[in-house]
Amino acid sequence: MVHSKGVQATKRMAHKDLIDFIREVLSKAGAPDNVARIEAEITAEVDLAGVHSHGVQLVPGLAASLRAGRINANPQLTVVTELPAAVLYQADRAIGRYTSALAMDAAVTRAEVYGVGLVSVRGVAHWGRGYSYALRAARAGYIGLAFTNATVNFPAWGTKDPCLGNNPIAIGVPAGEGQEPAVLDIAMTQAAVRKIMDAAAEGRAVPVGWGVDEEGRVTKDPRAILESRRILPMGGHKGSGLAFMIELLTGALAGGLLCFEQGKDGRPDDFAGGSSKTFIALRPFGAWLESKTEALKNHLKSATPAPEQGEVSWPGEHSHRCKLEYEASGIPFRQPLVAKLEQLSADFSVALRWM
Repeated sequence: MVHSKGVQATKRMAHKDLIDFIREVLSKAGAPDNVARIEAEITAEVDLAGVHSHGVQLVPGLAASLRAGRINANPQLTVVTELPAAVLYQADRAIGRYTSALAMDAAVTRAEVYGVGLVSVRGVAHWGRGYSYALRAARAGYIGLAFTNATVNFPAWGTKDPCLGNNPIAIGVPAGEGQEPAVLDIAMTQAAVRKIMDAAAEGRAVPVGWGVDEEGRVTKDPRAILESRRILPMGGHKGSGLAFMIELLTGALAGGLLCFEQGKDGRPDDFAGGSSKTFIALRPFGAWLESKTEALKNHLKSATPAPEQGEVSWPGEHSHRCKLEYEASGIPFRQPLVAKLEQLSADFSVALRWM
């Protein structure tokens, strides 16, 4: 059985019911039906994969932004520059998941013809979890890469003050017939900011190495890390360097806002449509890629595990196993997320259907 780490679930909901709930809320918040449906499907699959920090938890903020007009619920993408295998789009505070799905689909369409497709979009809101778009390409039989920049949220290696965004990257590779693609989804900090916020809300400690307090001391207290805004980069200088380069592959490449420009002087941050994203699709050279993916999975699973590090798993395996369990038994939600969903239900007069 796969369980949320260290916390007992309080209520469960069927995957389909979660999709319907999110879709109805977003529709009432002003999203057109086709946009609300795609947003809901992508969001609910994130919870189905066990990553509650980036799933329906983000819907209350999204719905409020849609109602207030901070995020464009029906974005129209304008071509800025177009080449045979690549295109740059301008968006206006575009809703994140729907726009990201369109962009990855457009990259796949170009890869069908040219072997590679690249789509950059500037002026996009938070995309939820990059995993969703890398997986989208891999399910279509293509290698998918997805990058985004973010508002400044951690100090670069060797600095004290926050000066870079944690700039996630996701890579998806097709697997054998009927098998789950391998998908890596990582931010350039030791942990995603939202996961630290979740721990703080639930009164949980976090692992050593996620961040330091105002005095620069290593701490397990998520509140101290959030107050200091000193989340540590993944792999020290390596994560910091990757965050810098991903900033160039997104905000700089697209001519959009850089991390330190987002949220300043009236400009939107990444949650309000200020980020830039780049999507790449690669058509495999031959049918052997899928079998090679399976061979590498099997090779890794046959390696002798290190007991102190837990079970050996390939990228995306934990999410896949959560999906299998939660499809059968329902998606578990715990406090305080249950309370947030019940409040959202009341605010929008949309019923919650718990199991």
